[in-house]
Amino acid sequence: MPQLTSLQVLAALILIRGEGPVGRRLLSQALGINDGVARGLLERLSEKELVRIAENGAILSETGRKRLDSELGLLGVGSIHELGETELVPGKRAVGVHLVGRYVTGLNGIRERDEAVRVGADGAITMALLDGRLVVPPDNKDVRDMSREEDSRLKGLFGPAEKDLLIVGFASDSRLALVGALAAVLSLAR
Repeated sequence: MPQLTSLQVLAALILIRGEGPVGRRLLSQALGINDGVARGLLERLSEKELVRIAENGAILSETGRKRLDSELGLLGVGSIHELGETELVPGKRAVGVHLVGRYVTGLNGIRERDEAVRVGADGAITMALLDGRLVVPPDNKDVRDMSREEDSRLKGLFGPAEKDLLIVGFASDSRLALVGALAAVLSLAR
């Protein structure tokens, strides 16, 4: 059986928590893996007692919920929200991930975007709250100048503090946007 990546495990647990019960077909479509690999992933998660398998799909166990919360905490994830379509990326579905205190000087968003594309998303936008403004590194273009509505919506939804990051993954569907956003987040942890 192929080696599972931390991205596949993390995305699977988040999808199961948010949409459960989840079957292998939905998981394979969301993660871009075949049914056999999805079945193996669910079996491994079940063996580790992270999910419970029922006739209608997998649901997150209490152990799985605790493990997911712990993993997200280690990555600095404050919250994850489906954004639907956004003015920042018209015609695409978007998912945002709030990272608490993860801004570092020199961040440019290229690695995050490339990782999102590598896993099948259309891209990712990295934003930071600096001097009270939501900006896009490296040139720190103010999100408010791009869209006042999105600036207000993102600040209201995520409530970022100084030096927090927002990673917005985007794709043709929200599950793929989530996987792209998570790939971008994991690229920052390396």
